[in-house]
Amino acid sequence: MSGRALTFRLEGELYAIAAERVVEALPTFQASQVPGLPAHVAGVMRFRGRWIPLLDGGPTLGLPGGPRAQAVVLRRGPVRYALGVDRIMGIREDGDPDQDIVTYLDPDTLFAAQAVAGEEQDDTMDETQVRAAPISAVVLRLGKQELGIEISQVHEVIKWREPAPVPRAPAFVEGVIDLRGDVLPVVDMRKRLSLPAAAPDADTRIIVVGLAGERIGLVVDQVIEVSRIPPDAISAAPRFFRGLAAELIQGLARLGQRLVVLVHIDRILSSEEQLQLLDADLGTDEGVVPTPAPNEGAEDVAALSGMAPTAPAASAEHRRAPRRRKPRAEGD
Repeated sequence: MSGRALTFRLEGELYAIAAERVVEALPTFQASQVPGLPAHVAGVMRFRGRWIPLLDGGPTLGLPGGPRAQAVVLRRGPVRYALGVDRIMGIREDGDPDQDIVTYLDPDTLFAAQAVAGEEQDDTMDETQVRAAPISAVVLRLGKQELGIEISQVHEVIKWREPAPVPRAPAFVEGVIDLRGDVLPVVDMRKRLSLPAAAPDADTRIIVVGLAGERIGLVVDQVIEVSRIPPDAISAAPRFFRGLAAELIQGLARLGQRLVVLVHIDRILSSEEQLQLLDADLGTDEGVVPTPAPNEGAEDVAALSGMAPTAPAASAEHRRAPRRRKPRAEGD
């Protein structure tokens, strides 16, 4: 390799990338996590008014993962990536005496295995509006990540209660709860998004949503607020993500300095998993599940949004999915 190169350290190793491929070296940066990403993608970050992916060079190069202190923005044709590194060392000129052994990296091949079809055209996320009108979203927290669900998709929010276990239930079902006579399956969103497990606490909530004509409960760490998001604050979903992230993300919303990931509720489970859920016998061996406290329901959403207690779960009675009946005891 000849010419000028930017050098940086990653997990103690010294690497270099041709200077003409470097858009900018960032001594500090702020990234936002997005659920469902592969190990080599640390999240997204704002760069010159656009969202770009932040890649962790560690897993890509067979090294341990971050976090990283600094970042280098690289170009690959029209594509822009941020590469998280431990320390930017500076520019090395061709012919400088090598004091350390340097491994030169080529952006064209470094992330070739991670590229998605069509990314050669453009891999950034511009400020394309994905909505023509503002939306109201229930903003929830999972670990350090904030997700949003359109309020029209939320039937109600209830306080955490331990689901009753269900033998031979699909792996993604934590159990069932009894909500005013209906038996609802409960899915742990941490498990669904491959996040570390966490014990429930006073902030833990179950969000009741509709899926495939039924209602299910989603366990989240906290329900933060109901936010009205203007259309110019919502960017299109990132095309460079694969797998669950690509399926799940409806868009990215900017709330001040915060990033809220808007999710497709109807894609929380795959088509096959939805069929498994519909076919599962969600009655417990004893035929009973815990009885909810009286009047427990959507007051959380109503209070967070500043609306009267009639929104939107009070109307859920009119759009309630077909009831899952408890199995009869022998002799009934």
